[in-house]
Amino acid sequence: MNAAERCIALDARNTHVTFLATLGPLQVRGRFTSVTGELCVPAADIERASVSIDVLASSVDTGLAMRDRHLRGVSFLDSAHAPLISYRSERVSRENGTILVEGCLSLRGVERPLVTCFPIAWAESQGMAGSLSLSGELSVLRHHFAIGVPRGLDVLNPIFLVVGEEVRVRVEVVVPATRLLPALLPALGR
Repeated sequence: MNAAERCIALDARNTHVTFLATLGPLQVRGRFTSVTGELCVPAADIERASVSIDVLASSVDTGLAMRDRHLRGVSFLDSAHAPLISYRSERVSRENGTILVEGCLSLRGVERPLVTCFPIAWAESQGMAGSLSLSGELSVLRHHFAIGVPRGLDVLNPIFLVVGEEVRVRVEVVVPATRLLPALLPALGR
């Protein structure tokens, strides 16, 4: 990395990937505990930034071991055959105090373009010594990735009739302000 490029390693300490799905009238919340990636801002220009995130599918955690085993299985995440869920940015732009990230999500061997908006906020208001929070939400449609499609004897399982189509995935990155400033000053309105 040269001095003009600011790269930040992303991991479970500074990056949180959570999700919300519906199961009939219930909402199921969960998270992924194994996250790696990198956020790079060449020449302090946010519009030349790139982000890559890899999530270990088997690290899904909803707080219920039996449900987590089911989610890791072939009808949902199929973590044995598709161990990584990956996102790679293709374009980053600024719009009205937010960062728009266009990229490609790879899940179960299927790639789909997705766009998300990351409003920028101070996580700690200590100015340059504080932390910035970039938090965005993705809408993942199960049928786009063949998630929750019953196979084999699962076609007889009524649970598949109540699984919601949309899964809301939230990605939050908290980084020291000094690592991304001055690149984010225009997005912060400064």
